[in-house]
Amino acid sequence: MGRLLTMYGIEASIKTAAEEETWAPLDDGFDNVAEALNETVQQYYFLKDKGFARNHVTGMAPAFTLTGRRVIGDPAQDFIFAAKYKLDSNRQTQFKLTYLDSSNKAVTLTCDVTLCNIQEWSGAATDDSAISVEIRFDGAPEVSTSPTV
Repeated sequence: MGRLLTMYGIEASIKTAAEEETWAPLDDGFDNVAEALNETVQQYYFLKDKGFARNHVTGMAPAFTLTGRRVIGDPAQDFIFAAKYKLDSNRQTQFKLTYLDSSNKAVTLTCDVTLCNIQEWSGAATDDSAISVEIRFDGAPEVSTSPTV
């Protein structure tokens, strides 16, 4: 499997067959990944803090946005773009992300997700097509840690 953001050892993949454990790496053609936790933050102003807030993160809707260039024949991209005109459960799958933490242990997040804001065609007539997809978590991810890689 290829790596995204090689300095963090990130590997990402998407499940491409609902009935089988068929995963495709999200690396060919994708050259940028952005994480957004989309947190809900409650702020409390207590008298003892003299006007300064105390913050509590009480919810989140994590998402990853991947951008790059279209590679026809890539299993992950073909799966994503086959869903672009579909709705609801036809956009749902699973996402797996593995990265190295500060102690060089592999941390793997696996989560049900929905593919959103799929964009397959954009750019100048002489350019490869710029693409993007948002991978939004449906619920909390399962997090596992394995020994050093």
